[in-house]
Amino acid sequence: MLRENNRRYLLALVVGVLCVGILSVSVESARQKTARSRHVRTTFDLKRYTQDKPFRLNTLQTTPYGPAWADILLENSNFLECRGAAIALCYYSGAGPTTPCVPDGLGIANCTCYEIPAGQPYKVDMNAILNLDVYLRTVAKCGSDGSLCRPTGTIDAPVCDAINNNTLIPGADLISTFSLYLEKQLPIKPTTCSTPAAYAGCMTAPCKRTGKTDPNTGLPLVQCGCPTYTGPYQVGQAQDQCVLEGNYIWSAAYNPNMTGQ
Repeated sequence: MLRENNRRYLLALVVGVLCVGILSVSVESARQKTARSRHVRTTFDLKRYTQDKPFRLNTLQTTPYGPAWADILLENSNFLECRGAAIALCYYSGAGPTTPCVPDGLGIANCTCYEIPAGQPYKVDMNAILNLDVYLRTVAKCGSDGSLCRPTGTIDAPVCDAINNNTLIPGADLISTFSLYLEKQLPIKPTTCSTPAAYAGCMTAPCKRTGKTDPNTGLPLVQCGCPTYTGPYQVGQAQDQCVLEGNYIWSAAYNPNMTGQ
């Protein structure tokens, strides 16, 4: 009888642990779904680019940590792989003089970024797609975490087609995404800035060509309109200055799973 009672106790304990695990996963999934159903008020628009062309800004809180322009990356599968169009790389932007980011006081930072030539692979954070219709199509096709699309899956993400066809944001010459094109010249060493501050969320931001060239990299320089967000963030290189002096802010993003300085 005692042995039978022990078996029942162990079985109940295992079932309890499994139920807690399932409940935790369900709660986290529910949190993300609830976050994606909420709209966030904005202080900016992209009419300087879109003008009267059809465009719906993505004001959904795409993650529990913020809206699309907060540039939140929760897991590797969120980073969708694309190839085709020339893109803007704002990963290194912030401080002057070559690639500064200067807030306009209306919720947009004017960031100077590098133009990466067409044909190179690039990546898009699906949580940071600023076009609402393209965001919804991408989630529907790639799954809520992006795992059905490349590089984790085998499907081409709708956001890639929109960028390659130059339909993501009407009026833009090109779109800001992420690329490893300059990694050898400018090594990637992220710095976490845990104290909330304003930063420029440049992922999928619209950009215009300037006709200027950076003499150090030989790449054309473009001007991007990056929405600003206040929160913790990571900058692209090793830094001892999280908040820049003067009227400059970093182009940044936030991965809550990445800690350390």
